Amino acid sequence: MNKYEEISKVIADEIDRNLFAEGDKLPTEKTLAARFQVSRETIRKALKNLIELGKIYNIQGSGYYLRRNGLHMASTLNKFSSITELIQNANLTEGDIEVQIFKRKPNDEEIGMLNINKQDSMFILERIRTANGESIVYSRNILPQSIVGQDFAEYYEPGSLSKYLELKYGIYIVESLMEIQAVREEDVLPYRLKLSDPPLLKFIQVHYDDKANPIYISYDYMRNDLIRFYVRRT
Repeated sequence: MNKYEEISKVIADEIDRNLFAEGDKLPTEKTLAARFQVSRETIRKALKNLIELGKIYNIQGSGYYLRRNGLHMASTLNKFSSITELIQNANLTEGDIEVQIFKRKPNDEEIGMLNINKQDSMFILERIRTANGESIVYSRNILPQSIVGQDFAEYYEPGSLSKYLELKYGIYIVESLMEIQAVREEDVLPYRLKLSDPPLLKFIQVHYDDKANPIYISYDYMRNDLIRFYVRRT
């Protein structure tokens, strides 16, 4: 067994014996290197091994933290990333359940956000995103039929909507304009999330392609007990 494997085993045993609380931050690389009398490079290998084992996760610029019940995701708000990337970066398996797709006319707010006219038809994609089978996000995506065509509902594939648009239509989503809100009483949520009554954050985004065209709107209700968001401030 390599030295870094020995160190990761010691730390994993301490985690299993509840010497750390869920969400606790681990000591710094420098502190761990001094404790085990090894280089920081060896400590980095040990910590990487613990990440692969699902014991901890890393927030760049902040440190290493214990996972919450083995199901915890973290993301920075400094750059654009999809829910699929959020799940996969945590070494979890994504899924879609309770998928519904239907059409309607746009409302005044959507007309302004997407720069379309009131005669356009809109596809509404509603689904619950899961990580390792656990419901983590309720998503509602609003796309103009003029962009995805009238057969969108027939050919849509589960997973990352941004990636689907790229592969199917050659549309590259590169940025979004985001607003974060508290969930309100009038927000309609699926029974599955209401039943567990988790803390939720509401993300409203307009997604733009590489030509700065607004492509679709997303309303994402994310479980804040399982997903944490960070902003680097300088």
